[in-house]
Amino acid sequence: MMEQHVIQTFELFGPFAPFVSVLVGVVVSVLGVLPSTFVTAANLVYFGLWMGTLLSFIGEVLGAVCAFLLYRKGLRYALRRPLPDRFARLQQKLQAQQGREAFWTIILLRLLPFVPSGIVNIVSAASGISILLFLTASTIGKIPAMLVEVLAVHQFMQSSFIVQWSIAGVALVGYLLYRIHQKRTPSI
Repeated sequence: MMEQHVIQTFELFGPFAPFVSVLVGVVVSVLGVLPSTFVTAANLVYFGLWMGTLLSFIGEVLGAVCAFLLYRKGLRYALRRPLPDRFARLQQKLQAQQGREAFWTIILLRLLPFVPSGIVNIVSAASGISILLFLTASTIGKIPAMLVEVLAVHQFMQSSFIVQWSIAGVALVGYLLYRIHQKRTPSI
């Protein structure tokens, strides 16, 4: 499993493992395609519940800021092509918002479990939102999301092998059903 590789990396770096943990969290956030749960799981196993949670949170927040800055720089050139319709509307909504309204929209997007973190970073970067507003709203929105992730990962790791495989199977079937439904449903 991926978390085992991360744990081995932590062991390799010894006293610098907390910095490596944050760096891995940043890279996962910037890439925006890998789930952060394997980093959270490795952090909880290697550093314990409290320090692992803190390091996961720091990695995700710093990763979101780095992604925002990198995407903002790169999107000036890349967004000559429009985003897919379902994200273009979100981008337009954020671009039209200022201050408090944009702040609450980013918090809400961070709280919604079905909105990928990478999409929130990209859409925010493509809007006119300031880095300070993004950092503040993103950090506040990540607190409950991180606590739910830590709780879920911790409970999953404490469960028996059969329960773990059952959960993984149900998640896989759910994902496959979602993808089948998505392919059958025409785009609006």
